[in-house]
Amino acid sequence: MNLSNAQRQIVEAPLDTAIQVLASAGSGKTRVLTERVRHILGETKKEGVIALTFTNKAAEEMSARLADLEQVEDRAWIATIHSVAQRILEKYGHTVGLPSELHIYDRDKDRMEVFMQSLREDGIDIDDYLNISDSKELKNRERNLQSYMDFFSKVKRELLTELEVSELYPNNNIWKIYKDYQAALLNSGGIDYDDILVYAHKILLDHDWIAKIYRSHYKHICVDEAQDLNKAQYEFVKVLCGDVIKSVLMVGDPNQMIYGFNGSSKDYLCSRFVDDFTPQKFELKENYRSTKAVIRVANKLRPGSQAEMDYALEGCVKVSEFDSEEDEAAAVVATIRNLLDLKVHDEIEGEISLGNMVVIGRNRFVFSKLEKCLEDNSIPYSLRKGERQLEPSTRFGKILDYAIRVKLNSKDWVDGKKLCQVLGISEPDNWTANVLQDLAAKTSSSADEYSEIFQELLYAIDNLDLDSPKIPRLVRDFNARLTSLVENHNDASDGRIEDVKLSLEELDEFNRTWTRFKRKGLGDSLVAFRNALALGQLSDNVLDDGLTLSTVHTMKGLEKDIVFLIGMCEGVFPDYRANAVKELDEERNNAFVAVTRAKRWLYVSYPKQRMMPWGDTKFQRKSRFIMEIES
Repeated sequence: MNLSNAQRQIVEAPLDTAIQVLASAGSGKTRVLTERVRHILGETKKEGVIALTFTNKAAEEMSARLADLEQVEDRAWIATIHSVAQRILEKYGHTVGLPSELHIYDRDKDRMEVFMQSLREDGIDIDDYLNISDSKELKNRERNLQSYMDFFSKVKRELLTELEVSELYPNNNIWKIYKDYQAALLNSGGIDYDDILVYAHKILLDHDWIAKIYRSHYKHICVDEAQDLNKAQYEFVKVLCGDVIKSVLMVGDPNQMIYGFNGSSKDYLCSRFVDDFTPQKFELKENYRSTKAVIRVANKLRPGSQAEMDYALEGCVKVSEFDSEEDEAAAVVATIRNLLDLKVHDEIEGEISLGNMVVIGRNRFVFSKLEKCLEDNSIPYSLRKGERQLEPSTRFGKILDYAIRVKLNSKDWVDGKKLCQVLGISEPDNWTANVLQDLAAKTSSSADEYSEIFQELLYAIDNLDLDSPKIPRLVRDFNARLTSLVENHNDASDGRIEDVKLSLEELDEFNRTWTRFKRKGLGDSLVAFRNALALGQLSDNVLDDGLTLSTVHTMKGLEKDIVFLIGMCEGVFPDYRANAVKELDEERNNAFVAVTRAKRWLYVSYPKQRMMPWGDTKFQRKSRFIMEIES
């Protein structure tokens, strides 16, 4: 692969040294990371490499680039930090008292339900606390409960000790509340997403013999997007290395740190790593991705961050103001139509299509007027999603999802309660191994028109072989059963037809997800499937044909020829909650990430007034970032 002199220096640096690479947007940091892995594997006989990525998609892309190497699967472990940590939990979780069949509560509302149950068990009548008619006061109380959940995440992401918590919150029993929550999780046979790293770190820290197993095989660690590490992630990498592994490459861009809400900080890449590993330092500033016009805009937001290449195309950046969100949406659609009519341009490789373009917003709510305008103009589009699975919307889809979770963990009263609610039956007195059979028997006596098919579904899931479930057969059987619900009933209402149609679509999506799981070689068992879902390893990253709409966070690490950056008002971008210097600095990083997604052309816009959710129109000030771009 062609590498610049600066890139080659990094790739071919001595193998026994730590390396820090500060690499700006478009400078080829993923290429450098990938080629460093290739170089290590080529220069050593048997030594393995762990390459830690920020997303599953990045891990898959890196694996694809290295697929031509012999023994790459045996010698290179390319995965997200959470995926590596989860593998450690599966093998050695019992050493820290975790159940063998571990259930991951990956949904926020499930975590909240566990927390509320821990309060009930401590004698607090949380149901009475929330049973009030005043909607404003109810929201305050719900926010109060959420603040506890945020605190629990903070404890885990920052690996806080009891002493540190007592210093942060003196005269407070918050540590006891936290420990009660943790006990409630384990009592229900599960952990939450943040626990994956906490427990994996504890295993390696408390049991050095386990850490040595990994260190004996993997002598090198490479970390992508290292500017977004939080304390738990950094300490996990550190304990994985111990005093043995010196070959650690961390690559990242401090100007693209946009996950502060997850406890991320550029300090781990820029300061802690330097103090702990004394790395050789490199900088990559040349932007090989973007045109000169885009690079100049990036340098307005982060002066001196990007170097223009002599051979780079000129490109264009256009900033526009509109009277309303409707006018802004209409202008974006008109520009898209004009670009499609243009078909070809010297600065765009191949034919101009919707696939060349993306519309980026600070949050997903800025797209509402644009989505309507796209629909009115018959322009296909899709909203880019994160890697976590969405919860099913139909009753059939929910029963399928909840019942599989209960099948895997009969103690999982959280999903069990939701399953009973969807079925319209009472909860069992005890959550035992036979709980699905008991629920199926109760369902048969229900007057629900779907009771028969729901009962069959519960029995079918209860009969699944955990180690080798016949999912394709289950899908075939219930595809036929659902279809027969409307085929054999001429009097089926439109509502029923639509419900069956959506149920079939969710069943098909479940089947596609299972197929992705098998194709990726992530395992055969039902528990491996559930864990892969929880870790975001089975998300469908293939967007439908059409225009992509994306928030800044879901567009991270990707780029398009043509970028529209909309809704650039104060309070939207930067976000209204960003008041402190640190928060505003992260908003600037968000803006920097957004503009550097553009390879060729960038269109930036904002409306002078926006409609509020309660119906009022409010005048807007243009974003400070636009003012800087225009200066």
